[in-house]
Amino acid sequence: MSFSETVADCEGTIIISCDEVTPESIICKILQVESLPEAVASKSNLKGYSWSFTTKYYSSKINLYAIKEKAELDPTFSESVKAVIFYFDSQKLSSYEDVLSWMGILKNVDAEVQLLVCNNCLDECNNPALERKNILKWCVQNQYELVELNPAPENEDEDDENFKSAKGYDRIIEALQSYTWANLVMKDEKSVDESPKKGAEGIKESESKNAAKETKPSVSENNKDSSSSEEEGYKTMNVDGEELGLEQHLLNNVLNGEDPGGESFEALFSKFASMKEKAAGLNNEEKKKYAEKVAIAFWRAMGGDEDEIEGLDDSE
Repeated sequence: MSFSETVADCEGTIIISCDEVTPESIICKILQVESLPEAVASKSNLKGYSWSFTTKYYSSKINLYAIKEKAELDPTFSESVKAVIFYFDSQKLSSYEDVLSWMGILKNVDAEVQLLVCNNCLDECNNPALERKNILKWCVQNQYELVELNPAPENEDEDDENFKSAKGYDRIIEALQSYTWANLVMKDEKSVDESPKKGAEGIKESESKNAAKETKPSVSENNKDSSSSEEEGYKTMNVDGEELGLEQHLLNNVLNGEDPGGESFEALFSKFASMKEKAAGLNNEEKKKYAEKVAIAFWRAMGGDEDEIEGLDDSE
């Protein structure tokens, strides 16, 4: 398969190192292997490696690209890149400046996941530009997430307060798996629901399913964009003629606070992939209107009070 065919077939993540740590070593950590497999794509300044992964609810395949040299990126390749990972030495100004020098090259990359990775950031250092507060400020301004492989204890406490339990490479993998990739494939819903459950998790899910059977939230009969499925345990969202089946027990888990790991919300959110693709082709004003329709339909699917969305418009 040619490079262009590989790019067209699979979305990807680019990994750039502005330090002695190589992009290939970072990819090994993500793949959780000691040595890299054969590259599936190669050009003068980059190599791509396939990564297939499976979560509890879905599976997907993407390419991880190691880029070593600055060079103009092909438009088709840029369009296929949905995640960017930078590694830099937070103790060296030259390394940080190298990260900044890549921004112009990546101007045509519209990545949803952007990570700035380092060993750790110090609250105080010789160069103010490298102090943690200033690195975080840059991340916020440029929509990057700072990932420290070995954060200081006080910064670990800060992350815990922000509900980010995963650290280091675990967080990198988590961030990549949380994105809705174009070729995401949902697992068989029946097999997920009937998988063996143990302990408190199994009890909670069983209780949620029973609650779903006994109680069904009311839905407005006049609502043309949201309807209740006759099949027990499901709700149907309809937005602009596109239907989404939402499992009632997942909705219950989210609404009742019985989703400590966020798995039910993740499963619901992953179903919005087709809607996200549709929204990508709209202008800003159309996106706002479409997002409003989705929000209204989701609210009604959950049995929300119509008074709460009074004044919002879900019509064409």
